[in-house]
Amino acid sequence: MAPSFDHLHEEQLDDQVFDEDELDFSDLKERYEVQMEQSMDTFVMVDGLPDVTEDQKTKLVRFLVRKLNSVGKTKEESIHMHMGENGKYLPCVYLDLRS
Repeated sequence: MAPSFDHLHEEQLDDQVFDEDELDFSDLKERYEVQMEQSMDTFVMVDGLPDVTEDQKTKLVRFLVRKLNSVGKTKEESIHMHMGENGKYLPCVYLDLRS
């Protein structure tokens, strides 16, 4: 059953007056503050790539970096590929492409 305030008298409720300015929310603000530098403005998904194995992945990544660096800036570390159930990488990559 949910808590109820029915058993409290009106004078008991008025005794607990506090000033909201005395409350310190700095720890909550720090913990839950949105970090703007972690936005997804430069996040790109490239689809339609060939299925590649682990051995072919590095060659594909180098090719993508070379092509994408002509329009922006990216690094091999910022390219993420996911492995499919068949042992090959899925035909799409996620990367961070800066201008």
